[in-house]
Amino acid sequence: MKNKYILYSILFACLSLLNSCADDLNLESESVITSGVFWKTEDDAKAAVNGLYFNFRTQTQQNYYLLGGARSAEIKGGVQSPLTLANYYNNNLTAQNVDVDWGGLYTVVQQANLILKYVPTIQFSPSTLNEQKRYLAQAYTMRALAYFIMARSWGGVPIVTTPTENTNQNEYIVPRNTLEETFAFIKSDIESALANFPDESINKVQLSKSAANALKAEVNLWTAKQLNGGSADLNTALSAINAIPAGFTLLPNFKDVFSYANKGNNEVLFAVRYSLTDVTSNLSDNWNSFMYVGPSDYPGATTAAATAMFGTLGSGAGNAGISRVQPDPAHFSFTVTDVRKDATYLTLRNTANTADVVTGLMKYNGTVDGTLRRFTSDIIIYRWADILLMKAEIKNALGQDPTVEMNQVMKRADATASFTNSSKAANDDVILNERLKELAFEGKAWWDLVRFNKTGNVPSMTGKQILFPISQNTINYNPKVTQNPGY
Repeated sequence: MKNKYILYSILFACLSLLNSCADDLNLESESVITSGVFWKTEDDAKAAVNGLYFNFRTQTQQNYYLLGGARSAEIKGGVQSPLTLANYYNNNLTAQNVDVDWGGLYTVVQQANLILKYVPTIQFSPSTLNEQKRYLAQAYTMRALAYFIMARSWGGVPIVTTPTENTNQNEYIVPRNTLEETFAFIKSDIESALANFPDESINKVQLSKSAANALKAEVNLWTAKQLNGGSADLNTALSAINAIPAGFTLLPNFKDVFSYANKGNNEVLFAVRYSLTDVTSNLSDNWNSFMYVGPSDYPGATTAAATAMFGTLGSGAGNAGISRVQPDPAHFSFTVTDVRKDATYLTLRNTANTADVVTGLMKYNGTVDGTLRRFTSDIIIYRWADILLMKAEIKNALGQDPTVEMNQVMKRADATASFTNSSKAANDDVILNERLKELAFEGKAWWDLVRFNKTGNVPSMTGKQILFPISQNTINYNPKVTQNPGY
C-alpha cells in the first residue's frame, strides 16, 4: 500500500506538470491516470493531494518571487549576468520577454479541480471521513490561492472549474473573466474551504483552516483597497484574522524564523517544504540561490573573513548559489540596532575594504550538504508577523489604533523602536515601511506596494504598467485571451 501511494504521488505530480497547462491555458491532457484506474481508494486521494502541493512548490521555486517581489526595487543586478531577471527589477517587461506566465498556476488549478471532482466519489471509512473533508478544503484553498496570485498579477483571468480529461482543446479556449468575477470566485472558494475544514488541526506544510483564514484576510484587504470593498471587506478581513486560534507567536529571535534547523516553528502558518531529500537538484534549490555568493563572485570570497560572514558559499555552478541579482541596501531603512538587517543580507567588501563588492541574501540561505550549500529553506507563505502587520493595516483603515500590533513586530526587531499612532496616511507609511523590512525577499513587497498604491516609489516604474503582460505564447495558444493595456 505504501509503495502504491509513493508511485501514484510521483506519477500524479509529474503527469500534472507535463500534461496540464504547460505554458498557457492549453488544458489538453492525455494522462494515463484516469478515473478508470485511479480515484478508487483513500490512498489515491492522498496521492492526488500530494501532487497538488508538488505542483504549487514548482511555482515557488522562482515564479512566486518574480510575481510578488522582483519588481519592487528590493533587488538590483548582481556580480554575474542577471539573465532575464533584469527585465523585472528594471520593469522592462513585454509580452515577448516575460518568462513567467499563468500556465504553471493553472497546473495547480487543474490538480485542485481533479480533487474536487473525484475525491467526493471515493468511499472513505467512517474513521477517515474528516480526512476526505480536509482534502476538499485544501483543494478549495489552494485553488483560491492560485487565482489570487494570478488576479494580483494579471487582473481578471479565465475561471476554470472542471478538470481537463479529453483532447478536445477547443473546449478550453475561453476568454478572461473580469477582475470582479475573479475575486468573487476566489472568495467563494475560500468560504467552501472553511466550510469543509473539519477542525483546526495544523500541518505547517499543508493548508489548514488557519492558513485559509489568513488568505481570506489578505484577499478581503486587497479588495477593500483595490476594488472599493470599503469597510465591509475590511471588517471581513479583521474577523478572519481574529478567527485564527491562539498558538502562533513571534519568535524572540528574528533569525530563528528562517533557520533550516527550525522549520515549521511557531511563527509559521503555512510554508512550502524544501529538503535535501528532494528527488532532483533542480527541484530542491529554490530562487534564493540567485542571490547568494559563489566563489567566482568575489576575489576574496575564500578568505577567512568572508567565509565567517557567509559560511559555506554557493557552488558557483549554474544557478546554484550565484549572484545573478543581489539585495539593494539603498532600498531599505534599517537602523543600526535593527536585528533584521544582518539576518536579511550581508555585504562583502573588496580586499582593501574600501568599496562594497556584492551583497548576499542571508534570509532563506538553506543549509550545508557536505561541502555544498543547498538552498532548501522552506518558502513561507504566511507567518505571524505578516498577520500582525495585516491586522495593523486593517485597523488603521478602519480608523482604529494599530499600536499594539505594530509594537509587537517593531520591538522584536529593535528594542528601542516604538510606534506612535498618527493620521491614517502617516500610519500607512509606517506600516508599509515595516512590511518592506520585515517581509523582505519573501515575495510580498511588490504586491504590498500595489495594495498601498505606492508603486510610484519604485524608480523604474515611471511610465510603466502595474499589471504584468500576458506572454505572447499564452495568447498564441488561446486567441480569446486579450492582452493587458499598455503592452
